[in-house]
Amino acid sequence: MANQNIRTPRFYPDYISYLLSRGVVQNGNFDVTATNATNKFMGTFTTGSEAELFDMNPLNLVTFDTSADPDGHVLITINKGDATQKINYIAILNHNLVSSVGKIRIFAGDHSSDVTSIDGTAAEIDGTGINWSDNLPVEIVNADTIAHASSAQGGTYEDKSVTIEPGTNGTTIFTFPETSLQYWGIQFEGNTTNTGVSVNGTWGSTDFSVGCIMMGEFYDMPHAPELSVKKSITFDQVSIQKSIGGQKFSNMTSFGRTASTTSKSPFSISSFPQNIYGGRISYDMQFNYLASTDLMPNETGSVQPTDDAVIEDVWNKTNGNHLPFIFSIDKDSTGNNAESEHIFARFGQNALNMTQVAPDVFNISMRIEEEF
Repeated sequence: MANQNIRTPRFYPDYISYLLSRGVVQNGNFDVTATNATNKFMGTFTTGSEAELFDMNPLNLVTFDTSADPDGHVLITINKGDATQKINYIAILNHNLVSSVGKIRIFAGDHSSDVTSIDGTAAEIDGTGINWSDNLPVEIVNADTIAHASSAQGGTYEDKSVTIEPGTNGTTIFTFPETSLQYWGIQFEGNTTNTGVSVNGTWGSTDFSVGCIMMGEFYDMPHAPELSVKKSITFDQVSIQKSIGGQKFSNMTSFGRTASTTSKSPFSISSFPQNIYGGRISYDMQFNYLASTDLMPNETGSVQPTDDAVIEDVWNKTNGNHLPFIFSIDKDSTGNNAESEHIFARFGQNALNMTQVAPDVFNISMRIEEEF
């Protein structure tokens, strides 16, 4: 969408970091499968660790030694703890899947054994799993080629997984029909000999790296904010001092997003710092006349995963301004150049004030600030 026009916003809170923030341990729930040459698993880190895959710091790269094992598969298994919380998106931030010649494969199930086999071959598709041919993901950002597992892998594997091939290094987001399946497999595999198809290839000579993995349920606001939206671009890391004679001296510790040939801030496309826009983007938005059912869950004694409401799906999942999230100013912005409508962000407030303006009708304000 041209000029980053503000329409109906969408939030992508991360359910993994929410669980970690509430005391769920990483080890045993969000794991990288150990190296096993027989089974073609590759779990050797050259930089970083398992925990850093979920630290919500996209510039903190985790690198795998894929160049030493071109046939290896990096399998990350996710146990979200229950079969009630809905999932409908996955985001891979600051990856180099084009440079390393790789792609993403997704599969899921209601048993832990559904997601521990290479390529998701143990997943079920009838009743307790996902038939990916009927539930193909949709590209939001940089998910150019999407294909479900086909008979080329053998009939028993058909439709049990889906592959996503990004067009560039950077950030990839894709969505799919919501499901509450408990166990997920996110596999990164080579793509050299089978570009754009759903069977295995090999890695290139550059090691695969990734900054952060997110998954959860996105939330669309019920309507666009009021017209008086304030958008700001602030160079808040500039310090100016004035001499006794009145001359000013400036020091800039950061101009905002970063970019290089090996790493880039979320939703930056260029690999050169002089070719990206600087400053921190922020939005001050007012949403008026929200129905109480769109704002608050039915009950507050425990979480209500089946509810769709601002507090249930966004404010509680981020612990207010504690956890970053992905924010889009237009829920319908997808595909080429959709990066322009997305930022990696955090709430710029620690309180969500709700003003009742009519029976069961409320106004709220939000401040969204870009996170570096």
